[in-house]
Amino acid sequence: MRMHYSPDVMAGLRAFGLDEKDVKVYLAGLELGPSSVLELSRRTQLARTTLYPILERLERQGVFRVGLEKKTTLYIAEPPAVLQRLLDEREGAFAKAFPLLEGLRATADDAPGVTIYEGSDGFKRLWKQLLRSGVKEYRLITTGVGLLDYVKEPYLIKQVIAERLERGIKSKQLIPMSRDAKKIVEKDPSELRESRFLPAGTTLPATVIIFAGNIAFITTRKENTMIVLTSGDIALTYATLFDLIWDKANQNHIEF
Repeated sequence: MRMHYSPDVMAGLRAFGLDEKDVKVYLAGLELGPSSVLELSRRTQLARTTLYPILERLERQGVFRVGLEKKTTLYIAEPPAVLQRLLDEREGAFAKAFPLLEGLRATADDAPGVTIYEGSDGFKRLWKQLLRSGVKEYRLITTGVGLLDYVKEPYLIKQVIAERLERGIKSKQLIPMSRDAKKIVEKDPSELRESRFLPAGTTLPATVIIFAGNIAFITTRKENTMIVLTSGDIALTYATLFDLIWDKANQNHIEF
């Protein structure tokens, strides 16, 4: 009696949603062919009272079908190809439901609330939240160099900016005039960014990011905190204030 199988076989069937006893029964059914409960019980060493509910469940899942021979009920394990087809059908059904499920999640995500991140790890999580929010453009008020308190420049370029470019996410940036700012703005065309300058010497200890119904505040490393406020009303208010300043600014100077 052979009831030992490779880990790949066991893992593959568990991925189909079968537990350990289900797997044992299905594999016994494959080896025996059409079988009575008594035959399956002997092969799996499971009591018939245990087998009946398992077989009923597996029949509902399409893993077994039931036949009749000389008034004896036989259980027939479906071929692996049938299980593959069932998996494909489930995947197709889930793919159709996916946009609706994402919409439900987005509704929950848009509920008012506050999320607090800390340190470099928190900084990375904040940017993942932004980049994967589905937004096509965000607004940014920053000195440009303050973000380097949390991560090195290569991370910003190879991780944050690279993913932003891959997703086609644009940004608008208000940034105080400085040598560092000019170097950053020179890269605007290649980084899907449009910048306008605030007057030199403008004090901006914190960076403000407005995206998808959220406002993120990134403090200096001294305070080491990032606060994401989720509120459509407040985000719209900040976006309006940003646009008012943006309309007064240009790429060389700002006039009020």
